[in-house]
Amino acid sequence: MKAAHLKPPATERLIFWSVAIILLSQMGWWISLQIRESRNLQNARIATMRAGRAEAWQMDSAEILRIVFQRDPSTAKPGTVEAKLPQFPPLPVRKAAIENRFPYVAVVPSPVEPDDPILLDQSGYLTLRVEVLDAMERERTLALWRAAGEAAVMVFAVLLGLSYIYRKLNSEMELMLRQRNFIASVTHELKTPIASLRVWIETLFARELGPERKVRIQKLMDGDLVRLTELVGNLLEVARADAGSLDLKFERTEMAPWLREVGESMDHRLGTGQLGLDMQLGIDIYADIDRKAFGQVIENLLSNAYKYAPEPRTTLVTLDSDGECAIITVRDQGNGIHARELPRVFQRFYRVGDEMTRQVPGTGLGLFLCWEIVTLHQGQINASSPGIGLGATFTLRIPLSPR
Repeated sequence: MKAAHLKPPATERLIFWSVAIILLSQMGWWISLQIRESRNLQNARIATMRAGRAEAWQMDSAEILRIVFQRDPSTAKPGTVEAKLPQFPPLPVRKAAIENRFPYVAVVPSPVEPDDPILLDQSGYLTLRVEVLDAMERERTLALWRAAGEAAVMVFAVLLGLSYIYRKLNSEMELMLRQRNFIASVTHELKTPIASLRVWIETLFARELGPERKVRIQKLMDGDLVRLTELVGNLLEVARADAGSLDLKFERTEMAPWLREVGESMDHRLGTGQLGLDMQLGIDIYADIDRKAFGQVIENLLSNAYKYAPEPRTTLVTLDSDGECAIITVRDQGNGIHARELPRVFQRFYRVGDEMTRQVPGTGLGLFLCWEIVTLHQGQINASSPGIGLGATFTLRIPLSPR
């Protein structure tokens, strides 16, 4: 049985981009509405000013055409009216009166717009002041930029919020899918050795077997029990890590002989020579470690090198120091890790690989547990890989113990 390879649905992504497009469309519509309404408002103000310009012309004309009625009873015919010729006040006086009452109207010698009215005595034209119109346009432009800026800030804030919500939902969905994958993997990891043990027990009790056959079956049963023990141990360690109750007992350790012992023990457990183990260990390097917990880190890395590399395997373990930290590397020649997966390999339940590597048994907890243990040692662990099929390197750095 193979662990389910689940992909998060695209529904959340579709909803996010749909909302973003709708929001941007609404903001675009709102800005275009502001432009249109501001233009309408400006046109209305200009129309009012033009009406005032006409009123200024009427005021000036009425002043010029003031009619003085006279009646001479001796000469005038009944029902007739006589009037004097209009008197034209000086242009500067009329101009001052017009501009004082209508500050947005100017008297100019030539028309600025085609509909600028000419004064009655044809001494000038009435037009709207250019500086007033320019100030109105600047005011309108500034208001539009202010509205556009407010809209942009609002859109950015909403999209930022949506992006955060989307990331959180996507993260939760991915975690949920990895948990489902984990449950499927654990189910498989439990069922396989249990089914194997049942078969061997039935074989032992149902048949007469020779000593060699019994020894072989015992070895296989021991392997299944070790597999179950490691799985349960990993689950318990992860539960303790989640609860923050990993109880580590640090002791000053010379790393080279300890590391060689752990590596050779793991090589023997997996099958002598199966790892192709090559250990290049520097001497006189000491660190304060919990030997059992940190040994679990090295064992998990060597186990991955065994599971994810085809035969013949080559696994290189090195130990060095930079004066501040002990540096341990575990390099294999296995399936490798894609660059986009490297930042996620230490996440809980995450498993690297395509469908081919998914056939490898595992729960996605080993590297997560490595991260937790190394972090509790005040150290760092990271993964690197040149690419798919080119192997992977895990590098651990933990502080040296003071001399």
